[in-house]
Amino acid sequence: MMEKASAEVQDAILHAVSGVSSEFDLRDLLHGVVRAACDLSGARYGALGVIGRSRRHLVEFVTEGISDEVRTGIDHLPTGRGLLGHLIAHEEALRLGDLTNHPSSAGFPPGHPPMTTFLGVPVRVRGRVFGNLYLTDKKTGPVFTRDDENNVSALAGLAGLAIDHARLLMIAERRARWFEATAATPSAVLRAGGTDEALDVVLRAALQASGGRTSLAIAPDATPGTSGGFAVRAAVGDLDHDPRRTLAELRPALMLAMASSETRWAELPDDGMAVMTRLSIDMVARGALVIVLPRREFAQNLSEESEFVTSFASHASLVLERRHTRAVQEEIAVLAERNRIARDLHDGVTQRLFALGLQLTAAARQSPPVVQDLLKAVSDDLDATIREVRQSVIDLQPPDRSQHSLRAKVRALVSEYAHVLEHTPVLQIDGPVDTLVDQALHHHVIAVLREGLSNIARHAAAHSVQVRICAAPGDLTCTVTDDGVGFDPSAARSGLVNLAERAAERGGSLEITRRDPHGSVLTWRVPMATGPPETTDAAD
Repeated sequence: MMEKASAEVQDAILHAVSGVSSEFDLRDLLHGVVRAACDLSGARYGALGVIGRSRRHLVEFVTEGISDEVRTGIDHLPTGRGLLGHLIAHEEALRLGDLTNHPSSAGFPPGHPPMTTFLGVPVRVRGRVFGNLYLTDKKTGPVFTRDDENNVSALAGLAGLAIDHARLLMIAERRARWFEATAATPSAVLRAGGTDEALDVVLRAALQASGGRTSLAIAPDATPGTSGGFAVRAAVGDLDHDPRRTLAELRPALMLAMASSETRWAELPDDGMAVMTRLSIDMVARGALVIVLPRREFAQNLSEESEFVTSFASHASLVLERRHTRAVQEEIAVLAERNRIARDLHDGVTQRLFALGLQLTAAARQSPPVVQDLLKAVSDDLDATIREVRQSVIDLQPPDRSQHSLRAKVRALVSEYAHVLEHTPVLQIDGPVDTLVDQALHHHVIAVLREGLSNIARHAAAHSVQVRICAAPGDLTCTVTDDGVGFDPSAARSGLVNLAERAAERGGSLEITRRDPHGSVLTWRVPMATGPPETTDAAD
């Protein structure tokens, strides 16, 4: 009898695992095992519950004998409480004449069909319980017998071997996918146009290799006013579930993973699982890679999956850091070249143009009036060219230099008022303002120009505006000229009084005059120290 049963068990297992290939789904095998167990024992209903990594809950529950309509109508499938939890805690076979009489029985959820007789058998893979077979309502007798227990236990033993074989196939397939993703990532990351695009490449490769639902890149939160927090830097995949919510749900486990440099798993409330490990976003930011998997996939993700994720994240971190280093080096090279061009323009072209201007001036003194007029026009054009070259030198300077540049501040202010005036004021800057003008004067100059432009916008109805800054060794002059209705001396304005006080504090003056044929000229003049300030600007 035993030999016959064993032959039947082997035939059932061989039938269950037939067709295993690279496209194999572990659920197919589990369904085949449950079906074979029902046939061997004569059970009306059967199920196989897969135990999760926590060893306390079921993460997969494959059933046989229950129709799709009945399964859909059940309030919730078992998760490992009650009698099923007893079998998880006690790793041994259990036969009952009436399962409702067992002390651990917790009853059935709404919509669940009634059941009485019960047989539970553990399924071991390499000595570790993978899950439990549950059989109920024996059709060929009043209760499950010792022979039924032996037959199903033999089936469970062969099922463990089949599951282990399937796991090896699955691991080989997953290893190939992760290796392919790891090999393809470096070239794609290095070709990426920016950090966000590079992260997108990494996340899509991780998602494809893992067969997951969503992948996230977590990085330190750069929002002003935040400190020590983390935010979702990038996300790909199914984004119906808000990635920020996923981050909030995983925060405790994520902090442990980042602190310990270990890959960790965590359950999600929406019937999913997440694997997380450290990921370097660049040479400075240290974040994490998070992959969200459907819960049914979790049964297949054994310890080897963690090793694949860890290896991929480590490799991706190195590539992201390399890309960041290369980008920094390229930026430094560009800045160095721009600096060289600016230096050459200042030391070579500007000085030669200035020398040509001196020669024209000397030639004009010895020329007849007609020629003098022509040489003066050429000299004026040469001065304008010198100013344009100097402006080009300023534009070539690194951006952080502009924070201390009066020239840059004035240009930004003029641009700001372009939409207010409905036309861009003409700006003229004469002299080395970034060299001669002390930084303490910067906010005074900006205040003067802002007040002048604001008054023109509100009262002048001007069609054109000129702003001129002139820095000479003795003084600084700021002039705002318009072609509007002109200035009414009787309409004293507090802003102009403030400008006069600013000039008086520095030993200077404020003057407002009429412009011919119409308009006004605001002139704000203050003396400056004869020597340059400590911070010099080579561009001037």
